[in-house]
Amino acid sequence: MKQAVQIKENVYWVGVRDLNNRHFHGELYPIEEGTTYNAYLIVDDQVTLIDTVEAEFADECIERIVSVLGDRPIDNIILQHAEPDHSGAFVKIYAKYPNAKVYASQGGVRNMKAQYFGDVPIQVLKTDDTMSTGKYTLTFVEMQMIHWPDNMLTYSPELKVVFSNDAFGQHIVNYQMTDENLDRWYCIEQAKEYFANIVLSYTAQVKAKLNLILSKNWEIEYIMPAHGIIWKQYIPDILAAYQKFANLENKNKVLIVYQSVWNHTQQIAESMAEGFAAGGMEVKIYKLSETKSSIVFREAMDSKLICLGSGTYNNDMSYSVAAFLEHLRAAKLKGKKGLTFGAYGWFPKVPSILDEKMAEAGLEMVQNAIGQSFSPNQEQLDNYYETAKEIAKNL
Repeated sequence: MKQAVQIKENVYWVGVRDLNNRHFHGELYPIEEGTTYNAYLIVDDQVTLIDTVEAEFADECIERIVSVLGDRPIDNIILQHAEPDHSGAFVKIYAKYPNAKVYASQGGVRNMKAQYFGDVPIQVLKTDDTMSTGKYTLTFVEMQMIHWPDNMLTYSPELKVVFSNDAFGQHIVNYQMTDENLDRWYCIEQAKEYFANIVLSYTAQVKAKLNLILSKNWEIEYIMPAHGIIWKQYIPDILAAYQKFANLENKNKVLIVYQSVWNHTQQIAESMAEGFAAGGMEVKIYKLSETKSSIVFREAMDSKLICLGSGTYNNDMSYSVAAFLEHLRAAKLKGKKGLTFGAYGWFPKVPSILDEKMAEAGLEMVQNAIGQSFSPNQEQLDNYYETAKEIAKNL
């Protein structure tokens, strides 16, 4: 039988580890080591389950619950988010505990009924609503659009625990459960990657809710998200990092991404990379077809300048560059500058098309697109180096 993991007195992790998942949210978010779907059990005068797991793991979640409760029933089920990775197991869990009272935000009620059923009574929770389980009080905060309209967060002042659902999540699979045996930089970078690929379009909402939470001056010993590790040692660090993420704070950094047919566009990219570095900028450079999109957007989030290059494929940009542009548009990045470049043979328009698409995505272009006919010679490569160096000094 799968066992629950006790996190602190009367609080247990009853989630699952999806070790074979390499594409979170379909193709949207490639991940390295799988993920977790975290559900939590509070054992008090009333037993409360916070969130569930994906449907295929329902039996494993139930085993962990039973390892704590035995034949004792669950009294309350709090659904903080109706997305299937958090709610999919609800139907099976509710069938086992049919007398449990079920709670969700107003959006959560609507989404649960639309996805699974129409007759289970669900009570609506709003921001600042509270519930007593006996020794413990639960306070709720709606977290609309972080990253669905139905998200919410639960805080217990007696436990000093925030159950944060998707907020502060990451894809770290750690059998010790908390951040205490892990490197701080690694944990923050994983949270940054999650933010960049799941929450980035909703920075205004994150900023507002983060300010609201901080204004409450909650004592927090644990942040327990719906994915990844539980925050304990690095709570000040992740809160500070989220403020930076939400403000889209730029470093003196350039991200160069490209796709190249015959290495000509790649030569331009590499010459510019050296020029930007000589001008004092941190440089990240990736070939799109060889790099996971999750890494690219993690680096885009705090880059001051994004450079995009494409060779010419049947009189058009490459498929991977087109996909990047669509993702960039959806991300709604603010305060970024852009530059486009590319090599061509007889059709010279792709760099200027990239220029238009980058501007449509909200970037301010630092100059006209750089176009290169066939192979760049050394003088041309030196010019690209100098152009980048000059741009870096003037940003």
